[in-house]
Amino acid sequence: MIHINASILDGSFYFTISFLMIILSFLGYFLYIFTENKLFSMASFIIVITAFALQTFAFIIRWRYSYHIGIDLPPLTDLYDSLVFFAYVILLGFILLKLFYNFDSLGFIMTFIAMASMAFATISPLATSAIEPSIPALRSYWLLYHIISLFLAYGAFAASFGIAILFLIKYKQIHNPKKSKNINQAANKANPLKFLSILYYPFILLYRQFIKLSPPIETLDEAIYKVVVFGFLFLSIGIVIGAAWADNAWGGYWSWDPKETWSLITWITYAIFIHARLTKGWNEKKMAWIAVIGFAVVIFCYLGVDLIIPGLHSYATPGSTPIL
Repeated sequence: MIHINASILDGSFYFTISFLMIILSFLGYFLYIFTENKLFSMASFIIVITAFALQTFAFIIRWRYSYHIGIDLPPLTDLYDSLVFFAYVILLGFILLKLFYNFDSLGFIMTFIAMASMAFATISPLATSAIEPSIPALRSYWLLYHIISLFLAYGAFAASFGIAILFLIKYKQIHNPKKSKNINQAANKANPLKFLSILYYPFILLYRQFIKLSPPIETLDEAIYKVVVFGFLFLSIGIVIGAAWADNAWGGYWSWDPKETWSLITWITYAIFIHARLTKGWNEKKMAWIAVIGFAVVIFCYLGVDLIIPGLHSYATPGSTPIL
């Protein structure tokens, strides 16, 4: 365990505090979903903004500390920092969406994803907050631009996933009212004192509350498309920068490393989304499902490949420095 003074110096202490704040905001949105009390959503959003500001401060402290110990580039290539940065861009994405669309119910999903990312960074033995020097090939600002671009895309795709979940719930209620009515009846008849009711009652109630609190499906459909386009832009930029930097560092634009292959699969998935929308006129349900599947591909590309499949991007060894 890292000494408290060291964790303050390298900024990880502040990330831990922000993690606790994200948990608190998630609980606040949970209470908002079930009580419909706007005070809970307002308080949770203030906590989200505060957690985001604290993480910004923590990144500044951490990056200054890395320079102080002789590391020229901000530490973003290891598992711990990438997970924390992932949570950071998710909070940023939610703050922007909240300002533009006022998606209160989306806060429940977005804070859950950010909380899961921070929990992994805090608990996983593969994630260490110790700052270690990178190998010479990774000491390039092009790598920094590559990582930031990709994680801006990941944050956007996480947001599109959350909006797509809300859309699919709302869509089912509109286009299959009989089934939604049955779910509402089941929620009304469920007895929280019975064992089986205890298991499924919260999920049924959550489903019903999402229907009630979510914006119109037209708004959700528009938001999914715009967020995916934003993410696709930065994903493309990140892949191009990574290829150019790889050619400079390794002598080749593309090596078909597992991460590179799955990055291409991710790019193709969202290219299909945009192509189908623009040329085939797809919208609503089909596009929402592609957004959900696309985020599953993103998570496997980001963590599944890095943790399971050996390669240049592998996180298999604690303290290792992969190429993101």
